[in-house]
Amino acid sequence: MDPADAFVNLYDELKKVPGDTLSDWSLLARVRTIKEAVRKEVRTTGFLSGEWISDSPDDATSFGVLLGLDLALLDANSDTSHLNSRALDYLQVRLEMNGRLNEETGGILLPRRTSPFRPNVDAEEIDDFFQLLRIPPYVSANLQISRVSAVRDLPLSDRRGPFDELPSKRPLKIAQLPLLADAADLRWESDHPGGRFYTVAPDSARLDERIAKALNVLDKSGAVLAVLPEGCLDDSLLERWRELLRATPRPDESSLTWLLLGTGPVTGAGPPPAGRRPPNRAVLVHRNGWIEPMLTQDKMSGFCFTVGKQKEYEVELGGVKRDELISHDSLITVLESRAGRFAVQVCEDFTRPARRHHLISVGITHLLVPVLAAPMWKKGWQAEAGQVLTVHLGAKAAVSNGLAITRFYKETKSGMCGPFEIEYPATTLLTAVGPSHRPDDYLTTDDMVKEYRNPDARRQQALEDALTPRLADW
Repeated sequence: MDPADAFVNLYDELKKVPGDTLSDWSLLARVRTIKEAVRKEVRTTGFLSGEWISDSPDDATSFGVLLGLDLALLDANSDTSHLNSRALDYLQVRLEMNGRLNEETGGILLPRRTSPFRPNVDAEEIDDFFQLLRIPPYVSANLQISRVSAVRDLPLSDRRGPFDELPSKRPLKIAQLPLLADAADLRWESDHPGGRFYTVAPDSARLDERIAKALNVLDKSGAVLAVLPEGCLDDSLLERWRELLRATPRPDESSLTWLLLGTGPVTGAGPPPAGRRPPNRAVLVHRNGWIEPMLTQDKMSGFCFTVGKQKEYEVELGGVKRDELISHDSLITVLESRAGRFAVQVCEDFTRPARRHHLISVGITHLLVPVLAAPMWKKGWQAEAGQVLTVHLGAKAAVSNGLAITRFYKETKSGMCGPFEIEYPATTLLTAVGPSHRPDDYLTTDDMVKEYRNPDARRQQALEDALTPRLADW
C-alpha cells in the first residue's frame, strides 16, 4: 500500500478525534510499539502492508500507524532522509515531479517546514503531532505549487544558528527598493464622477528611466532577493525589466537571484483575466531574464478608498468612496525552494483572516508583501498581520512599501517649551521573524518586528532615496 496515500486516508479519519484523546493514545505502550513497527517496515520496504489498516480507522491502533508513517516518510524528503535508506526514493521523485507525496488521494501531502512560535507544547489538535502537512482539497483546488530547479534556486546562506538544521531557517539577505519616489509616479483614475471604482497604475515613462539604475544598485547590494512595492509595474515596465536582465549579465560579485518586481495591471505574464477587470498582479522573476516569470500572484481583495483615506493620502478621486477595480482570482501560487516555501500577498490580502487561513494551510515559510500605503511602523496593520502569521505558523514576512504616499512622517513629542514635532524617514521595509526555536515565553512586537528606513533620506532628493536599497537579513 502506498504509504503517503495511507497517511492521507488515516489522517482524514482521525482529524475528528479531540487532541487530548490523541495525547492519551500517544502514551499507550501498544501505540508506541505500533509506531515503531510501522516506521521500520515502511523505511525498509517502501510500502505499508494492508494488515495495519483497521476496520475502525478512528481508534488508537490507527493513530499508532499514522505516527509511524509520519516518521517513516521523513525519508521521502531530501532534507530529512537517512543516507542509508533508499526504499522511499520513489516518493522523493514523486514530490519533485508532482509537488506532493500522495498520488491517489485528494488534496496534497507535503513535508511540514514551519512550526508555531507559541510557548505551549501541549498538542491541541492532530496537526501538532506530525511533521507532514495535510492540505485539504478545498484549499488545494485553488493552489498551484511550483518546485524550483537547482539552477534557478536561491543560494543557501552559510550562516547557521544553534537550531538551524533546516535550510528554511537560515537568514536570507534581501534588498527592498522603494522605486516610487513621489505622488507623480502614480496615475489614479476613477471610472466616472458618480462611479464606484478607481484604478492605480505606475507612470511608465517616469519609472522606465529608473530601471537600469535600480538593477545596478540591487546587483551591488549583496542581496539574493530584491523586493519592490505595489503599484510600480505594468506590462511595458515588466518587458523593460526583462530586456534589461537579459542584456545585463550578472556581475561576478553580485548574488542577486530573484526579483519581485512589484505589482500592477500586468496581463503579459500569468493567467489571462477571467473577466473584463484588470488584475493587480505581482511578478517574481529570475535574474537571468531569459526564463518565464517564476511566480505571479494576483491581489484578491481590493482596497476601499474612503473619503477619509483620500484626504489622508492626498489622492483626488472625486470625494466619493470607491472600491479598487481589480479581478478577484482566488488562485494561490507557491514556490517550493530549498530555501523555503515562498508565497506573495498583495497589500489588502495581508489583513484578511480568510486569506491568512489559506497560507497557514499551505505551510509557507516566507511571505513577500508588496504594499502601497502610508509609512509603516511597529504598531501598524502590517506589523500586526505579520506577527499573527509568525506566531501561529512560524513563517517570515517581508513587507515592501514605496514613497509615493509620503517620504517622511511626523511624531509629536513633549518638551520643556511644549509639544513639538520630529520628522522621520518613512519605513519602507518591515519584517516579521520569529526565533530559531520554540520560545519559552510569549513573543512581543519587539521580538519579532523590525523596521528598515533610509538613514540618509534627509540629505537626498526623492529619486535618490527611492533608489537606495534597504537591506535586511531575513
